[in-house]
Amino acid sequence: MHPKHDASIMRGEVLMELKRLVRILRKRWILIVAFTLLGVVGGAAAALLTPVQYQASTRVFVAAQIQNGSTPGDLVQGNNFVVQKLPYYLDVATSPRVLDPVIARLGLNESAVDLAERITATTQPGSAVIELSALASTADAAQQLAQAVSESFTDVVINQLEKPADGGASPVTVGVLDPAVAPNDPALPQLYLNLAVGLFIGLLGGLLTALILGLLDRRIYNRDDIERLTVVPVLGGIPLEARANAIISPDGASTARAEAFRVLRTNLDFADADTGRRSLVVTSSVSGEGKTTTLVNLAIVLAESGATVAVIDADLRTPRLADYLGLDADHGLTDVLRGDVQLKESLQSWGAAHPLTVLSSGKIPTNPSELLGSTAMGTVLDVLSSSYDYVLLDAPSVLAVTDAAVLSRWTGGTILVVGANRVREPELLAAFDALKAVGTTPLGVVLAMVPTRGPDALVRDGGFAASSRPAPHATPAIDAAKNDSSRSTPPDSESAPSVTATRVTW
Repeated sequence: MHPKHDASIMRGEVLMELKRLVRILRKRWILIVAFTLLGVVGGAAAALLTPVQYQASTRVFVAAQIQNGSTPGDLVQGNNFVVQKLPYYLDVATSPRVLDPVIARLGLNESAVDLAERITATTQPGSAVIELSALASTADAAQQLAQAVSESFTDVVINQLEKPADGGASPVTVGVLDPAVAPNDPALPQLYLNLAVGLFIGLLGGLLTALILGLLDRRIYNRDDIERLTVVPVLGGIPLEARANAIISPDGASTARAEAFRVLRTNLDFADADTGRRSLVVTSSVSGEGKTTTLVNLAIVLAESGATVAVIDADLRTPRLADYLGLDADHGLTDVLRGDVQLKESLQSWGAAHPLTVLSSGKIPTNPSELLGSTAMGTVLDVLSSSYDYVLLDAPSVLAVTDAAVLSRWTGGTILVVGANRVREPELLAAFDALKAVGTTPLGVVLAMVPTRGPDALVRDGGFAASSRPAPHATPAIDAAKNDSSRSTPPDSESAPSVTATRVTW
């Protein structure tokens, strides 16, 4: 493969992942805001619970003692000696040797270890200046504590640590640069700093939580989720309404939902242009994805375009088509396949301006898979396909039973309805595998129940633009079965057991 093509594919994948991450954050913005507010509240609570503390500071310098007769070289050597010992002096400033006299002088009721937590000694690299800071509950107490520490530190360094054994003068001297002054404002709590830290931690926690939950969520929400899993084209998107099973008006009214089905009709014509397949199974991965409603509304817009459409309720386990359309369900497909009723007598008409021909399910049988896989079913499809431009079959969910897979081999193609936020990625992949196992590939996918607002909302009247991906062609086995007008046996008799051949009369 050409390197430029590889780079283009990689850029497309990166872009898709970035879009996915942005969509995850947009969908969970409430969670992010909640975490952020929680962080701010936590920062404010920490500030309120922190005792008020004042800080006073003093600066002292440590230098080499200049002796009479000292040369410049001696002075440089002495200063280098002081700079090298500064880290040691910093430790001395918070040691019990310095702090015990401070405790005794100020009458503090605490140990040197506890007092050391309120004393800090710092210096800049290469500098001989030490800054001593002290925290206390009042401004005056902080000033007195800082002053006492600096005086005790000076005494310990000059008269104890650096005092020569022979009793001579100390080689170093300590002087005060800035005496301690009582502060005007408390040093703790730092309200704005606490709020900023709480805001940052809350926002970061919200973003991470939203991303983790979003990446762990395997449900299908939009077209991008489907296209990450399969090359089967997405033919259309159907917006969600208050009544998810709403049937559009058959009088050609222009609504967002009706326009979405008209876009689906157009894309279906493009996807089916090369094969001319007109008998289609409409199914889904699991129940509750809106397959029956999608089938009925698709049939309505097909009839609206001038085509003759027959609709078959091939869900012989939980039929819903007759209830949706308000038709008689007593006599239908089951009775025709058993030879109890003629096909022509079981057909019903629905709609006035653009009528649909409907074959309801009939009585619920004990052997639905065997009936749907029988030669009688093939004969029914032959008769209707020769008389109507489109024959649409409402089949049970793919993962529930094998009926949809059996029917898909009798027909020219399969449309898989995917309910947004209704099916998970493993379930959708399993549905594709189940159809592939019987030698069929879905003609396309219809994304149903898509929200009209938010990051997963549809655009352009609820439709998708026609996919640039080519529609999958039927396998040779499917084409052979389609062209075999006798329908003597299914393409694979082992996987689809047939009942005794029944004569279906028109």
